Amino acid sequence: MKLEYFHYFIEIAQAGSIAKAAAKLNRNRTTISMAIASLEDNLNAELFIRSGNSMHLSPIGEKILDDSIRLVTLTENIKRTVETCDSDQPAVLRLGRDDVLPESFWRRILRAIRLQYPGLTLAMNYANAGTLLEQLRQGEIDLACCMPEHFEQNKFGLYAQVVDKIAMRLMVSAEHPLSNMRSVSDEDLKSVPQITYLGNDQNEVFSLEQVSQEQIALSSFELVRDAISDGLGWGFVPDPLLVQMDQNHLLPVAHGLNISWHTYLIFGRESLNHESTFIGSISGLIRREILELFERKR
Repeated sequence: MKLEYFHYFIEIAQAGSIAKAAAKLNRNRTTISMAIASLEDNLNAELFIRSGNSMHLSPIGEKILDDSIRLVTLTENIKRTVETCDSDQPAVLRLGRDDVLPESFWRRILRAIRLQYPGLTLAMNYANAGTLLEQLRQGEIDLACCMPEHFEQNKFGLYAQVVDKIAMRLMVSAEHPLSNMRSVSDEDLKSVPQITYLGNDQNEVFSLEQVSQEQIALSSFELVRDAISDGLGWGFVPDPLLVQMDQNHLLPVAHGLNISWHTYLIFGRESLNHESTFIGSISGLIRREILELFERKR
């Protein structure tokens, strides 16, 4: 009995017909039909009840389905373990990131990594840039993707790969009076709370420091964006998070300092410039996905 036959058996059980299973597996229907017939001969049992083009599991088929899934899954795990041992790929990748980029983007990253490295265990955590870089230095994560407020090469004692510049835009709710003003001064801003991002060491960052007024400090960019949308005040929001919002909810503030540019980076404890290494290939994958995201926005 070939393992592939059990794979066909599982797919037919889930699809309900040989034709649908063949289409999903990109196999010839005759090949799959002959494989199932051979499997039934070897087991000396009828695995399906045929009804026209439909196939339903027989009582025996029902009994062996779970074990067949376990058999195929175990065999694939063994293959992945051997492949991992023959390469520099670790068993676990610990990825840290901030929330400058939307959650939908990171879900796509996880899918892309799983497709390229199916045997890899993934762990992803969210934190601000300062916390992520400290976690990386301590060996608690393997890669950090983030946008520090200020970046100086080699300042952090880590390898860094520049991805692109991200705009931080000064925004306010479309229903707020500031949105209707053609020219907003510092005095105008002082009368309204500033929604700031709470960075490492509980310091407010990405803010207008020269404008002192009431502040509402929040621990994520998405919370900052949503608080502004709720009309609680004005503040800076990363460009990628504005794409998700209805443009009628948030509007730019007509202030002289209504935009600032910051570098988005990928950090590692080893060089990220060589995609022949595992960490370098992961970094390259993430960088390409980010650049594609930015290109779609432009």
